Amino acid sequence: MQSLRSCPARGLILSSAIRGGQRSLRMSWPRKSVAPGAGAGGGLGAGAGTGGTTATGTIRFAALQKLREWHANAFSSRFLLFTNVGISLSLSCVGDILEQHLEIYCGEIERFESTRTAHMAISGVTVGVICHYWYKMLDKRLPGRSMRVVAKKIVLDQLICSPIYITVFFVTLGLLERKDKHEVWEEIKEKAWKLYAAEWTVWPVAQFVNFYWIPTHYRIFYDNIISLGYDVLTSKVKHKQSHSHLKKIP
Repeated sequence: MQSLRSCPARGLILSSAIRGGQRSLRMSWPRKSVAPGAGAGGGLGAGAGTGGTTATGTIRFAALQKLREWHANAFSSRFLLFTNVGISLSLSCVGDILEQHLEIYCGEIERFESTRTAHMAISGVTVGVICHYWYKMLDKRLPGRSMRVVAKKIVLDQLICSPIYITVFFVTLGLLERKDKHEVWEEIKEKAWKLYAAEWTVWPVAQFVNFYWIPTHYRIFYDNIISLGYDVLTSKVKHKQSHSHLKKIP
């Protein structure tokens, strides 16, 4: 057989035939079919997924925006008194609930008394009003956050506001429990000093943080967070039966 090299015409014809066969094979090879609408469906699915994520993000953003608006209104000068009173009422109530459950667990009382909790919540209202105006007056008379100013505020708070707060607390509960002024006075003499002594162990340090770092409109909120444990003690001291005369709280 002669080689292709020795017969150029025959080699050219054979090369052309080979290229044509390859082209026909490429044209006749079955391609992978795509179901009608698959591309559109995939696009729609991806679009739906993106749309769902966008909707969720929008809802979260709207909720966050509403929360910011509520916070701004609640701690604004217009509504700050109501916010402070509500915080004091709520946490005074929580403090008594915790104390009552502790007393039930320890066997000191037999059942939960909702009237007692309601009275403690109302006392939180009166205390909240006092503290609201006290802090406003204190910041107006002693502006600034220097160590000297903070020290003065702590001393005034302990010597003036604490005795007033404790007295109002006992008087409020005495009125709610329908006690006469003699009974209220005897209870103050017997129990108030315990709360006042506890104040000196807790509040000087807590009030340093309050007066040095906390803005005025957050002061009562901070106070009530710190005083949740103190409210438990307050409820315990208030409702502990007297040694001189045992009287059950209605």
